[in-house]
Amino acid sequence: MSEQIDLNKILEILLDFKGNKIKDYCNENLSKGKDPYIIFRHLSTGLDDIGKGYENKEFRKYFTSDLIISGRNMKKAVQILKPHFNRTTKVKGIVILGTVKGDVHDIGKTILGIMLESNGFKVIDLGVDISKELFVQRIREEKPDVLGMSALLTSTISYMEDVVLQLKEDKLRDEIKIIVGGKPVTEDYANRIGADAYGQNCIDGVKKCLALMKK
Repeated sequence: MSEQIDLNKILEILLDFKGNKIKDYCNENLSKGKDPYIIFRHLSTGLDDIGKGYENKEFRKYFTSDLIISGRNMKKAVQILKPHFNRTTKVKGIVILGTVKGDVHDIGKTILGIMLESNGFKVIDLGVDISKELFVQRIREEKPDVLGMSALLTSTISYMEDVVLQLKEDKLRDEIKIIVGGKPVTEDYANRIGADAYGQNCIDGVKKCLALMKK
């Protein structure tokens, strides 16, 4: 039986403006021996609920300020939980991550990076608003096995295709596997732009990266 989540409590913690509740929540649960992945999953459920409430055009429950506060608190949680994630010393591959140009959202990407590191990958996180030229430059420099691109806005996902086309033009496409993800991204879109994989969420993203390394 899966553990029940007190969603109202999680939402209260994520929307705490001062950010003290998220620290207390994480530290108290860790001190009780709770699996950090479970703590993270519960908080992610709340963050997803806030995102859905923001996107609902008929009855908008949350606003931009709520997204900013909850995102900031989630980052604090990640910082607290990160040292407690199990890690393996054997490097399975190198992954470059980046949010595409025009998009400054990084929560999902940051969390994926932490989970990939926990599963034995070396992760190079380029950050947000990354141009195709910078993606190409860092791929040449780092020679990664996988490129992971994210986008949270429907207006920016088309830039993923621009990056893929640039890699083809620079004769780099065949040297790297590409995985894409983010709320507006779909598996159909990933296939259309020629990506190798689509990550529905962070957990799925890790599984897909592991599978890409076996190919």
